[in-house]
Amino acid sequence: MGPSVLHRPPSGTTTPRQGTNARIQEVTRQSRRSDARSRFAAKAKTNSVKVLLAMLAAAACVAAMSFAWKLAVDPRWTGLSAIEVRGAHREDPGEVARSSGLAWGTSLAREDLSKVRGRLLADPWILDAKAERRWPHRVRLEIRERIPVAELGTGRWISADGTVLPRRGDAILPHLVSRGVPGGRLSPALSGPALAAMGRMEAAGWTDFAQTCVFRDGSVELDRGAGSPRLLLRPEDWKRALARWVALRRELGDRAALFSEIDLRHGSCVALRRAEGGA
Repeated sequence: MGPSVLHRPPSGTTTPRQGTNARIQEVTRQSRRSDARSRFAAKAKTNSVKVLLAMLAAAACVAAMSFAWKLAVDPRWTGLSAIEVRGAHREDPGEVARSSGLAWGTSLAREDLSKVRGRLLADPWILDAKAERRWPHRVRLEIRERIPVAELGTGRWISADGTVLPRRGDAILPHLVSRGVPGGRLSPALSGPALAAMGRMEAAGWTDFAQTCVFRDGSVELDRGAGSPRLLLRPEDWKRALARWVALRRELGDRAALFSEIDLRHGSCVALRRAEGGA
């Protein structure tokens, strides 16, 4: 028997088995590409439907908003027919409504409420104001008035924040004067603390003073009229000072009328001056 020889196929040729595998792989690749194209087409179709629905929804919203705006600006549906005024005590509600500049029959949607507020604040009696729409036909005006704390004379009052007010009503307020101030004119820096203290005293019920005098150093003299001593105090310490005065008046009783001045500016110490001028 001769030697065995192993025969191999020539280079570049394939066996039947290798050819079958190649065809299977090619079919698989084609199938995958076909599936990918089908999925892409289905996804694109779904996205197109979503975009179309979103555009239709947006168009519907725009149309609805346009229709709502037409209703809002139509005076037949939202025309002003009532003005409600709150917080007016010394102010005349009718005058407040007129000074607001609101026009009857105008659509609420067209009213600029910031301008309404500005017109109200032009009145020195009005400290703060707010305007609100109350659909469909009403506007509410809420105001906060300044509180007068003293009289300046010639028909003028002054508020706790230093605003000069035209006199309204028949309230009896202490007359505000100055002593030792150059020119007799109170600067805001000097009168501000005194007026603020007077506003708090008024709110606490201390209203029986005929005159309030502000000194050059910022201290305040409260004059209750004939037969009562004048009270000297510092504006920032008014509550404690008046509490000391109440206790002292209880202790002195009828003898309080013997003194012309009681100085409450020195902490817990109180200085009394006799009416006849003796210390």
